[in-house]
Amino acid sequence: MLTHRYLGVAVGLLMLLWFLSGVVMLFVRWPEVTPAERAARLQPIEWARCCDFSSFGPAQVLEGGVVESVAGRPVLRTGGETFDLEHGGVLAPLSRSEAMAVAQAYSGRPPVSARLLARDQWTVTGDFNARRPFWRVEMGDPARTVVHVSARTGEVAQATTRADRVLAWLGPIPHWLYPKVLRHDAKLWAQVVIWTSLAGLFLTVTGLYLGLIAWRPWRDARLSPFKGAMLWHHLTGLAAGLLTLTWTLSGLLSMQPWGLLESPQDPAAARYAASRVTVAEFGRALEAMRAEGLVARQVRLVPFEGRLSLVIDGRRPGAPLTPADLARASRALGPIGGQGLMRTEDAYWYGHHDTVKLPVWRVVRADGTRDYIDPGTGELLRSVDGAAQGFRWWHLALHRLDVIPGFDRGAGWAAAMTGLLLFAGFSVAIGVWLAWRRVQADVTRLGHLRRRRAV
Repeated sequence: MLTHRYLGVAVGLLMLLWFLSGVVMLFVRWPEVTPAERAARLQPIEWARCCDFSSFGPAQVLEGGVVESVAGRPVLRTGGETFDLEHGGVLAPLSRSEAMAVAQAYSGRPPVSARLLARDQWTVTGDFNARRPFWRVEMGDPARTVVHVSARTGEVAQATTRADRVLAWLGPIPHWLYPKVLRHDAKLWAQVVIWTSLAGLFLTVTGLYLGLIAWRPWRDARLSPFKGAMLWHHLTGLAAGLLTLTWTLSGLLSMQPWGLLESPQDPAAARYAASRVTVAEFGRALEAMRAEGLVARQVRLVPFEGRLSLVIDGRRPGAPLTPADLARASRALGPIGGQGLMRTEDAYWYGHHDTVKLPVWRVVRADGTRDYIDPGTGELLRSVDGAAQGFRWWHLALHRLDVIPGFDRGAGWAAAMTGLLLFAGFSVAIGVWLAWRRVQADVTRLGHLRRRRAV
């Protein structure tokens, strides 16, 4: 009881913050620039300035690559590096004026200022590491838009408005414990989230235990032996305890602590995406586009069955892939239990806040792993092995409560989740208030005892 009481002040406040920010998270996402958004705002590739492949040997194999424009210059992104296709060599770090040109092309309006930085609140995670440093470009528009342009790759890595930033401080940042001062140290942040989640679990379990032994309905007819605020905390805590336990446990599992629900490397996916395309072959394909005068914003090399296959502005030119083509390519994934075109969502390929691409070619391997392939381009979009399937149920399903078909998203689901979160938060808030009052009383009593002993 003492442990629950004293732990309830600090950890209870954190859990209350999780519940309230969770309500915001139902409607607000962490700001990000998706690949599709970035690709749609690229400038057309200037073929007249393309293509110098002197950085490569003609027989070198490309596992994949993307050709697009950076401040007017065509570049090739491959193997984790960005190459200048106008002058050859690795792309030189972007100047201020080039970064502002990229931001202007993305936003459609001229910027007012730019400064170089390594990391800020909106580029704090490790996902941005390969693109640091960034030019933080302010657009000066009424929305107070800020565009982060990678000085290393020339990509637009992040774009936020003032509203995005304010809402993030009300939702994702407190919910995920994402302040820059903590989140920039990934190992420390992970340990803080894991151990505070464990403390929250302990607080919830002890609260349920104390609530059950105090209730004991077989002892008398009363619902609770308590009165006033303690009565409310007792009854609401019992009612909301299972919800709180569910959310705290699933939040802990989102971190995949100690390797739980963590997927290993998948050699089958690597085999499927393996390439035999040489630099010379890719260069000839780009030269043909240049000769044709093709207008394109982005050209992606997506080898299919190891051979040259291009996706131009999201579409694969030439004859569409047939079911026979997809079935033949899927053999690289290993023994297959079944495959076919899927036109509706399933348990592991589904939308929630976002929509997912449909139809997709679904492959179910003999070991139960599911692979989802874009039938238009042949790209392997996602593989879901046993660990990932467990993550779907033990984290996503328990955290979102999105397991009822037809009631797993939308206004009705959001309203129900809002009510449940506020109800659980109300119970926690009463507990924090009661614990704080009791702690104050204990401290006062201890002070009186010390004074009496001194006398």
